[in-house]
Amino acid sequence: MPGEFHEILVKLIQDDPRSVPWLLALAGGPRGAKTVTAATRSCAVGSPGPTERRADGVVRLGFGDGTEMIVICEVQNEWSEDKYFRLPGYMARAFDDHRIPVVLLMLCRSDSLARRFRRGIAMGPGSAVAVATVGPGNMPDLGSDEAPPNAAAAVAAAVMRRQPKDIPVELFVSTLDRWLGTIEPGRAADYAKFLLTTLAKEPATLLEALMKTEARLYHSEYTEELLAKGRDEGALRQSRAILLRMLEAEGQVGAERREEIETCSDLTRLDAWITEHIQSSRS
Repeated sequence: MPGEFHEILVKLIQDDPRSVPWLLALAGGPRGAKTVTAATRSCAVGSPGPTERRADGVVRLGFGDGTEMIVICEVQNEWSEDKYFRLPGYMARAFDDHRIPVVLLMLCRSDSLARRFRRGIAMGPGSAVAVATVGPGNMPDLGSDEAPPNAAAAVAAAVMRRQPKDIPVELFVSTLDRWLGTIEPGRAADYAKFLLTTLAKEPATLLEALMKTEARLYHSEYTEELLAKGRDEGALRQSRAILLRMLEAEGQVGAERREEIETCSDLTRLDAWITEHIQSSRS
């Protein structure tokens, strides 16, 4: 299964594909490219068969000399023989479709996985497909001299690195917080929710403490989401309790019915059950 690591990195590439030239440069690829166009997973290259086998992202880059390049982006949690044999097909399809050079960029959850893909894909005697790979060790610390180009790239660096290696954790977190403050608050709050479960304990604790302030718009957006969730949970608990008391007043509630009520997370359905019970009691 892809997992959250995969999903957040794919979303970051889709949200702002301008991060791809920076990621490619981290993998040892050419520098100085600009994103021309990008395709999300829904229309990226891949198998047209009944089973969806599509690249996580396809980005077209342009260079100052007028040349262009296709970058096929793949996020990988762990080694997969199936993916290993499938990747050359992505590249061949893109090469045929666009008729310009194609590069495969793998974003790997671990450095050992990155090293494995970096060996390339053996296609036969004397033939191999090169793979540009980025692992946690390739990512610069946020707050170091190698600044990411945008907030999506900064979040990707934090997700892959998880904690700083060569700088104080306070600088790492404050830099991440500053980047999150540059984008739409709702999106920043969504990123922050994921980061709090992904970062190592110390940076996650510091980020959470920062977000309890009113310094940035996304802080209050995040707090409002938590409060709304708390209000919803409170309303659910209250509706469950009311319905159970009403039923218990008329006799014993069966175990199956009790479990159905106690596990219901649809407030509209609970309110409908309460209304239905009241109406049936009056008739």
